[in-house]
Amino acid sequence: MSRVLVTDASERAALAVIRSLGRRGVKVVAADSVGFNAGFLSKYCSKAFIYPSPLKDKTKFINSMLRFVKNGDFELLIPITDLTMVPVIEHRDEFEGYVKVAAPTYDIAVKAFDKAQTVRIAEKSGIPCPRTFLIEDIETLKEVADNFRYPVVIKPRMKVFWQRDRGVMLKVTPRNYAYTSRDLIDKYAEIISLLSGMDVPPNFFMVQELVEGEAYGVEALMHEGELKAIFMHKRLREYPVTGGASTLRVSTRNERLARYSVRLLKEMGWEGVAMVEFKMNPCDGNAKLMEVNGRFWGSLSLAVNAGVDFPYLMYKLMLGKDVDPCCRYRVGVMQRWLLPGDLLWLYSSVRNSKEGKLKCLIKFLASSHVADDIISLNDFRPTLGAVISVLRDFSDVVKGKKTIYGEAFV
Repeated sequence: MSRVLVTDASERAALAVIRSLGRRGVKVVAADSVGFNAGFLSKYCSKAFIYPSPLKDKTKFINSMLRFVKNGDFELLIPITDLTMVPVIEHRDEFEGYVKVAAPTYDIAVKAFDKAQTVRIAEKSGIPCPRTFLIEDIETLKEVADNFRYPVVIKPRMKVFWQRDRGVMLKVTPRNYAYTSRDLIDKYAEIISLLSGMDVPPNFFMVQELVEGEAYGVEALMHEGELKAIFMHKRLREYPVTGGASTLRVSTRNERLARYSVRLLKEMGWEGVAMVEFKMNPCDGNAKLMEVNGRFWGSLSLAVNAGVDFPYLMYKLMLGKDVDPCCRYRVGVMQRWLLPGDLLWLYSSVRNSKEGKLKCLIKFLASSHVADDIISLNDFRPTLGAVISVLRDFSDVVKGKKTIYGEAFV
């Protein structure tokens, strides 16, 4: 029987992959740095493996994974997050002596990991992007701060980087938004102070104009330069509310965004799955590229439930089997992420909303009938794992190991 190893088993994307392949009769081994998580508890998980956290020690993580795949007789390794994918593809040659890696090569993947490279490629391809400026240092920023149209966003070029094998995970939070030139300089200084003592890569942060509008995700599977599957969703709620993971979304179609996405991925030479994110102005229809996530995405189960089974399609392609292009799916399918995503959305919205606490609560309750990313009567035990993960994350926040937005400074 086929054996597939899936990392980051506590993540929603990993659970969607485990369920997708398990339902097809594929034997799935789930791996993570913590036990008792959603993926481990799925009835489709045949075995669990705990590896050292790549955030705490990247070298130990790689050595542990290599030992495991050497003795595991796996056909395929699917890294789920940037935190595991980057180290694995950095050591791709070592892994591929024992198992195929379901990810692009590093020189291709970095075009998505590094947002500055993504913007350059998109602009070259004629895809609209926000105005972007790389920050060399605070003195250079002071010289140009008056030239921006505010508000702007301070973004790290990569979500995760390592310092002597210890990782740093950064996200865009309310702290990253600046509304005046003075505010921009102060916010940048505050962010840099959080990283004091670390050897931050040069030009690691960039300033982008703030793009208002509705958020869309275009998900695609590319193989040898050709589109093999595509899906699209519109975000209805997200956390943080200033821009983050979707907690409620609906399947939709937009041919222009689809063309932009395929053009960009072809220009990158992309291989495998990716999600291309856009913001669209609902008044004039103008859209701008936000970023490319070069891996499976958190709302993956929506695509599977709407008719595009990305994990199984990629699995077949990786094993040398051809697949017919899958571009048809059900539009209007909704799905949410309750634990803890939509609960955090509710908390944040009630606390900060200008439209009233009651209206936010009514919106939240109106989605109670919607299918969930994790909660499923057919495979219920992952719900228990999700609850434990929430409690574990809450403990890390209290201890200062994480922020409520998921940033980690180990």
